[in-house]
Amino acid sequence: MIPSRYFATLVLASTLLAAAVTTASEASPVPDGSPASATCRIHNDTRWDFKVKSGNTSNQSVDSHTTTSITEGKIKGKDENSGKTISGYCRDGDEVEIKEDGGVPVLTVK
Repeated sequence: MIPSRYFATLVLASTLLAAAVTTASEASPVPDGSPASATCRIHNDTRWDFKVKSGNTSNQSVDSHTTTSITEGKIKGKDENSGKTISGYCRDGDEVEIKEDGGVPVLTVK
């Protein structure tokens, strides 16, 4: 049995330990201290340059005939010169591709 004078100390210690474990599990694995974000790869196999919003990140460039990484989530993009648009969704680790089908950009998961 634990003497009552030590009980408050044990409760405080276990609370601090739980908080430290929670903080450590939420800590960023990225060395610069920024939070890690989930990404997906996108390949644009068209002649259009898209500005893309995905997840909570806007203004991501996906230029013609390039491959880049974007934030996971709902994808909405537009080529400002032609007005062509794309939309879709990607999950962490997905590879998606923009292809042209009859003059229309189509976003598909590889």
